[in-house]
Amino acid sequence: MPITMQEIAQELNISVSTVSRALSGYHGKVSEETKKAILDLAGKHGIQRRKIVGKNVAFVIDRELFNVGSSFYNSVISGIEAELIKNRYYFQFNSVDRKNFDLKSINLNFPDIVGVIFVGFYHDDLVLELKNKEIPIVLLDYHLPTEDINSVLIDNTDGILKACRYLAELGHTRVAYISGDRVQSSAQERLFGFRRAKELFGLLDDPALLGECKGRIDQAHEVMNKIIDSGINPTAVVTHNDVFALGAMDAVKQRGLSIPADISVIGFDDITLAREIVPALTTVHVPKHMMGVMAVRRLLHITEGKEYPYKKILLPTRLIIRNSTASVKQ
Repeated sequence: MPITMQEIAQELNISVSTVSRALSGYHGKVSEETKKAILDLAGKHGIQRRKIVGKNVAFVIDRELFNVGSSFYNSVISGIEAELIKNRYYFQFNSVDRKNFDLKSINLNFPDIVGVIFVGFYHDDLVLELKNKEIPIVLLDYHLPTEDINSVLIDNTDGILKACRYLAELGHTRVAYISGDRVQSSAQERLFGFRRAKELFGLLDDPALLGECKGRIDQAHEVMNKIIDSGINPTAVVTHNDVFALGAMDAVKQRGLSIPADISVIGFDDITLAREIVPALTTVHVPKHMMGVMAVRRLLHITEGKEYPYKKILLPTRLIIRNSTASVKQ
C-alpha cells in the first residue's frame, strides 16, 4: 500500500502541511534539505511530485483546532487519504491561523484543485466565496446553517443524550458538563444535547454545574475545580471531548477523589488515549475514519457529476462503556 503523507510526516518528524507543500510543488517556507528528504522518502515508495492537473483535493483546517485535537483529526485525515488514494486523487493539507488569517497561506491553485474539504473552519467568508465561484466544497464536522453546502456531520446531540441517559440509569442526577468553545457548531449541538438531557432524565438544573473551555486541557482542569468548589457536589461529569475529560480527571484525582467511586467521567470522540489511561475512559465513539471517507466520496460525487444536489450526511455515535463510570455511591 502506498505511503501516506501522515506516515512521511511521522518518519521525518515534520508536519503534514510541510509534506503536502513539497509534494505539490508549493514549497513556501520548506527548506531545500527538508524538501529533498520528503521527495526521497516518497520516491522510495513510488510517489512522485504531483504534476497531474485537476487531481488535487485541498483540505483546510484551523491550525489551533488541529493542534488541540490532533489525535481526533489524524484519524479523520487517514480516512480522507485512504479514499483519495483509492480513487487516484492527491491530498493537499492546509492549516490556517484563526487570528492572523492570510488567504495567501492557503494553497488553493485552481484549476489544479478539484474541490475543497473544510474542517472546523471559522472563516465563513472564504467558504461562501468559493461556493459563489461554484467550486465544489464539503464541510466536515462543521456547517453553515443558512447555506446549502454539502457537509458530513456527527449526531452530536444524540451522542450527549446517550451519555446522560446512561448516567441517569446509574442513578446520577447531579451531572456537570464541560462545554467546548461555543463558536463551534459541534459545541453548540453538544451543549443543546446536555440541556435536553436535563429535561428528559431529571438531571439537576444548576448553572454551577456548567463550564466552558476554549480548547486547552489545563482550562478543563480549572473548570472542573470550579465545579467541585461550587458546593453542588456533582457525582458525574460529561465533557465536550476526551481531551477535556483528561483535564477533568486530573483535577478530580488531585482533590483526592476517586474515579468512578466519587465522580464518574464521560468524554466524547473516543481517541486512542481514552482506552489507555487509568481508569479507561467511558466515551462517545465518533467514526472519525469514516468521516474522512464520506467527505471524499461526497466531494467526488459532485466533481464527477454523479450527484450535485445539497446533502447533509449525519453519522451516528455510540457509547463505549469503560471503567470511568459507575453507579452512585449509596
